Amino acid sequence: MKQFTLVIAVLFLLIQSANAQTGLSFNKLDSLLKYAENNSASIKTGEQQSLLAKWQKISAQAGLVNFRMQTNFNLTNNLELPVTFLPAEAFGGTPGTFKEVTMGQQYIGNLNLAPQIDIINPASWAKLKSANVNVELTNVNNLLIKKSLFESVSATYHNIISLQEQIEITEKSLLAADTLLTIMQNKYSEGIVRQQDLNDAQINKLALSDNLEQLNLSLKQQYYSLKILCDIPESTTISIGEQPDYNKPIITGLHVDNQLQYKSSLLNLELAKADLKTNQLMQYPTVSLVYYNAWQQNSNTMFFDNDVNWLNAQYIGLKLSVPFPDINRYTLTKSSRINKTISLQNAEHTKLQNELTNKQLVLDYEKAYSQLNTSKQIYQLKEQNYGLVLNQFNMSILSSDKLIIAFNDMLASRLNYSSALANLLYTKSKIEINNTIK
Repeated sequence: MKQFTLVIAVLFLLIQSANAQTGLSFNKLDSLLKYAENNSASIKTGEQQSLLAKWQKISAQAGLVNFRMQTNFNLTNNLELPVTFLPAEAFGGTPGTFKEVTMGQQYIGNLNLAPQIDIINPASWAKLKSANVNVELTNVNNLLIKKSLFESVSATYHNIISLQEQIEITEKSLLAADTLLTIMQNKYSEGIVRQQDLNDAQINKLALSDNLEQLNLSLKQQYYSLKILCDIPESTTISIGEQPDYNKPIITGLHVDNQLQYKSSLLNLELAKADLKTNQLMQYPTVSLVYYNAWQQNSNTMFFDNDVNWLNAQYIGLKLSVPFPDINRYTLTKSSRINKTISLQNAEHTKLQNELTNKQLVLDYEKAYSQLNTSKQIYQLKEQNYGLVLNQFNMSILSSDKLIIAFNDMLASRLNYSSALANLLYTKSKIEINNTIK
C-alpha cells in the first residue's frame, strides 16, 4: 500500500512539473524580449546566416592561392597490344617489305601528382572583398531583423496590457449597465419610462456584452501573435502580469540615432562595387606555379613487378591562363555596373529616409504624449458629465436616452485613455529599441 501511494505521489509531481513547464509568465517587457531573442526562429536563422557568411569568407581567403592537387593513379592491362609495321630490312629481311611488330608493355602502372598554386589571381582578391562586405552586411541585416522583431513584440505586449485593462473596465461597465437595466425595468413597471427606453437599456447591455466578447477575442489574437513572434508552442499558456501605470514619469527631449538601414544600403553598395570589380578582373590573366611529378612502371609479367624499376618524370614552371572574351562575361559586367548605380541611388534615398524615420519616432512619441493628455481630460469630463446626467435622470429631469449616451461616451473615453497609454509606452519602447540595437 505504501509503495502504491509513493507511485501515485511521484506521478502527481511529474504531472505538476509538466504542467508548470507549459506556462510562461512575463511581468516586464525586457524579460519577454530576452525570451524572444533566445527562442525566435528569425534570430536563430540570422545566426546561421552569419555562420554561413563567415565560411564563405574563409573559402574566399583560401581561393587567393587556389591550391589544387590533381592526383591520378592508373593500372592498365593491355590485353591486346597494338601492332606496328616496320621495314623488314631492319631485321635482316627483304628490302621493301614490312614486318609486324607488337609494341608496348602489357602491364602499366602510372602515378602522377600535379599541384598548382595561383601566384597572381586578381579576381580572387575581388571575391575576398565581396566576402568581407557580405559578413558585415549579414550582421547589419541580422540587427535589423532583431530590431523589427523587438518592435513587433513590444507592440503586441502593450496591446495585451491595454486589452486586459479594457476587458476589466468593460466588465465593470457591464455590471453598471445591468444595474441601469434593472432601474429601467422598475421605472417601466411604475409607468415612468416608455417601452423604447427599456429597449434602449437592453440594447446597451447587449452591445456591451458583444464589445466584451470582441475584446476577449482580440486579446486571444494578440497572444497568438506573440506566440508566433517568439516561436512559443501553441499548447503553452502565456500570461502578461504588468499593470498599466498612469503615473510613470514622461520623458521629454528624446533623441533617436539609428543608422542601421543606411548602413545596410551602404554595404549593399559596397557589395555591388565588389561584384563589378570581380566581373572586370575575371577577364584578366592568372599566373600559376605548377609542378608535376610522375612515376610509371611497365611490365609484361605483372603489376608492381619487383624486377622492373619505376620511371620518374617531373617538372616545375609558370602557367599563364588568359580567359577568352565571351559575351556572357561582358553582359555580367554590364549588369553589375547597372546594379552598382541602382545601389548608389538606393543608398542616397535610404540616408534621407533613415534620418526622417528617426525624427518621425520622436514625433510619434510627442504625438502619443499629447493624445494621452487629451484623452485623460476628455475622460474626466465625460465621467463628470455622466455623474451629472445620472443625477438628473434620477430626478426625472433627463430622459433615459441621454443617460445611455452619457454612459457610453464615458466608457468609450475611458477605453481611449487606456489605448493612449499603451501607445505612448509602445512608442517610448520603440525609441529605446532603436537606440539600443544600432
